[in-house]
Amino acid sequence: MHRFFISPNQLHGPLVRFDDDQAHQMRRVLRLRPGTRVLALDGQGWQYEVQLEEVSNSRVKGLVVTKSEAIGEPRVRLTLFQSLLQRDKFEWVLQKGTEIGVAEFVPVITRRSLVRDADDVGANKLERWRRIIKEAAEQSGRGALPTISAAVSLDAVLAGRPSPEGQESLVPSPSGGGLGRGSCALLAWEGETTRTLRQALGQTNEVTDLALFIGPEGGYETAEVEAATAHGVTAFTLGRRILRTETAAVVGAALVLYELGEMARA
Repeated sequence: MHRFFISPNQLHGPLVRFDDDQAHQMRRVLRLRPGTRVLALDGQGWQYEVQLEEVSNSRVKGLVVTKSEAIGEPRVRLTLFQSLLQRDKFEWVLQKGTEIGVAEFVPVITRRSLVRDADDVGANKLERWRRIIKEAAEQSGRGALPTISAAVSLDAVLAGRPSPEGQESLVPSPSGGGLGRGSCALLAWEGETTRTLRQALGQTNEVTDLALFIGPEGGYETAEVEAATAHGVTAFTLGRRILRTETAAVVGAALVLYELGEMARA
């Protein structure tokens, strides 16, 4: 069954009005007809089975048949702090990260990032990224739409919650949800040779929010890792082989969710 994310203003009681882009896809690409049933997702964890009532050149609308809880979301909220990459690589991370189960993407500018200016990430690029995430979420059966924030420097991310000397602190998410009780912040680093992901996770049954930091093509500078660890971020190794950053992002996110029991079918 085809899946479409909708905004609240598209749902009017039992009636769903699909937007122009969705209507075009339904009419011209998918060739859907009245009577066909699709799934509409509100991005908040609910899905609606909708029977199309009108499919015309001007609009597509349908009636809600059933409402149920979407089941495609991990219980653990994973935020990926991904260092900015070249366009095709970064977009690949967004697509695959969405499929795996990342809940939020934060583009991060580090000292070795090829893209160093946050102004280079304008509204048009953010809108393109959101489209990529939305399409991947629909394809992969996600129940909620992952978010992406504006680009931010690693220093600004770490300064978001200063850590008093001797007091452990975790980095909050830019969305405002923050990382509190049951949270964990991890950083994949080739300079860490002994601490595995499983060891870094510790008491996995208590983790509900997790931040994962992935560095740029040239890797993090040692000073950046030291600053992160001073704010409660734990460095870990992804193994003896050096992975490309886009590979590390996908492998790291998948392994985190696997270790937390989020890759099982049930």
